[in-house]
Amino acid sequence: MRLFPSEINKIVIKVSTQMITDGVAKIYHDKIHALVEEIAELINKGISVIIVSSGAIGCGLAKLGLDKRPESHKILQALSAVGQIHLMSLYQEEFNKHGIEVGQILLSADDMKNSVRRSNVRNTLDVLLSKGIVPIINENDSVAIEELSYGDNDKLSALVAVLLYVDLLIILTDVPGLCDKNPKLHPNYHVIETVEAIDDKLLKLVEDIDGGITFGGMLSKVNAIKKLMNIGIPAIITSFENSSVLKRILQGEEIGTYFVPQK
Repeated sequence: MRLFPSEINKIVIKVSTQMITDGVAKIYHDKIHALVEEIAELINKGISVIIVSSGAIGCGLAKLGLDKRPESHKILQALSAVGQIHLMSLYQEEFNKHGIEVGQILLSADDMKNSVRRSNVRNTLDVLLSKGIVPIINENDSVAIEELSYGDNDKLSALVAVLLYVDLLIILTDVPGLCDKNPKLHPNYHVIETVEAIDDKLLKLVEDIDGGITFGGMLSKVNAIKKLMNIGIPAIITSFENSSVLKRILQGEEIGTYFVPQK
């Protein structure tokens, strides 16, 4: 059984693109429905939840009936503008079933670097949470291009976790956790259940597993979590394919990979 360093009252849940869409033309409505049901259950228990959700470009592709992700940043930004509205409507529709309101926040890297903007973001999030409104955050892809190439919001989710000094970051993706080899290529993989330090050896393993992939790869997740471990915030990477995964994580069940905070 996992023991967290403090009681879990506030969490950031990062939702990967692979949970929302197939990356091209299909939206996973069933997964969004199941995710919101689980989050609503946590909220009803008094836990504050902040969602950092990717998937706007995938929703844009689906909305416009395109079957291939373009390479042009200009087109990707336009697709994000269309898809972000659709993505938020999907979340809003599901949360409305539970009587829960949502609020959209679009951020760029500059918002987190500038102290005044950072303070304004924190104040907005605090007010939303105090009123029982679920903040749904995404990179402002329509005006910033960093996340179109790198990270899939992994870095942003870590920055938000630090900003609010939450009790736990959960990154939901399409693999069961950090594994000793690529689970999509090797059926005999094993999940690394606990990481106590992110050193050069571990980073080399992750680089080999990713095979040079940067967009939404495991390396971007591990690098983002490294900052959290150094200031005492635990994190978990896991798949949403497990039934009641959020509830089971908070009950201490050993699901996915747990990154142990250092302080």
